[in-house]
Amino acid sequence: MSQRGFFAGLFLVASMTAAGCAKNSTLTVKPSAPQAAELLPAEQLEASVYKRLLLLPIESAVDVKDTNVAVVTEKATSYYSAKLEKALLAQGFELISPEIVARAEKGIKGGKLSAAEKALILGKETKADAVFQVQELAVRGTVDYFTVEDLKTLPVDASRVKTDKKERLYHSETEQCVFKLPYYEVRFEAKLIDARNGNVLWVGSGRQNVVDALEESWVAKLDKDCGLEKENFVFTDYVASESTLDSTFGGLVSRLLEPMKKSAMAGAPLVADEKPAPKPEPKPEAKPEPPKVKTATVSGKKASLRAGPGKRNQRIRVIPRKSKVEVLETMGEWIKVKTQDGSTGWMHDSVIIVNDD
Repeated sequence: MSQRGFFAGLFLVASMTAAGCAKNSTLTVKPSAPQAAELLPAEQLEASVYKRLLLLPIESAVDVKDTNVAVVTEKATSYYSAKLEKALLAQGFELISPEIVARAEKGIKGGKLSAAEKALILGKETKADAVFQVQELAVRGTVDYFTVEDLKTLPVDASRVKTDKKERLYHSETEQCVFKLPYYEVRFEAKLIDARNGNVLWVGSGRQNVVDALEESWVAKLDKDCGLEKENFVFTDYVASESTLDSTFGGLVSRLLEPMKKSAMAGAPLVADEKPAPKPEPKPEAKPEPPKVKTATVSGKKASLRAGPGKRNQRIRVIPRKSKVEVLETMGEWIKVKTQDGSTGWMHDSVIIVNDD
């Protein structure tokens, strides 16, 4: 054999060795840190105690995509409503009974009401401090990919995962075999509405997955093709368990409600039917103070600024979340605002929080 042929053969052997998984590997998946929740409390939330809550029924069905886990696909909204109710009670809130809510809803007349209008009517009828409304409840399937190198478990970006002719997964650059780990995450968003004036007091949203809820690391032995040989507990059974869904959703809700409770219990107690004190006679020399500028904070993810009060009016642009705007006037569910760059337009009251200045 020529020297050229010898080196060509050596290169071929080296390439074949690099393309396979060398030895049996140990994969370790540790509990992950959940993504930080997004919380938007209004200043008014800390001004008074909001303890007695009206929990509105979740009207839409839970939105499930990209997963066939039976415990997820079979759960109705009533399951999540019951878990949310227990979580609110555990935080020290008082919830109005469904019977009282049902009787109050029978007295509501007219067409379709906005969340703020419904909060005002039901809040007065049930003597609630605030109304808790769920805006989003979704479950999404997700997948992680891993390789093991020098006893270290390394995550792999999905864009770098390829499939060979035998349907085995491998890294597009290193050609190492890749292990696929499917599971799911829960997404939740809600808001708290003042039952006296319909103002949005708080908006909270977040997500949590089943790896966030792991009590101990999952350790698995992989063969040379990244096939599963042995594990300290069966991960697929863990994902399919109702207790996993309980801890995943429960952990997410607790992370949202704990800071909300801290603000909602910080102010002075609300006084029902309190008569205003008589106004003193103004002094002749007193000059009227200039009117205070009323401000608001954008809370919606896609908050549209429109040319007029109504969805049929032209959308001028989308205002980023957490932006500060000046309130100019109100017309039903629509509020005319002035943005920081001086533009004016109309926004729906469901996408902004009016600050209680």
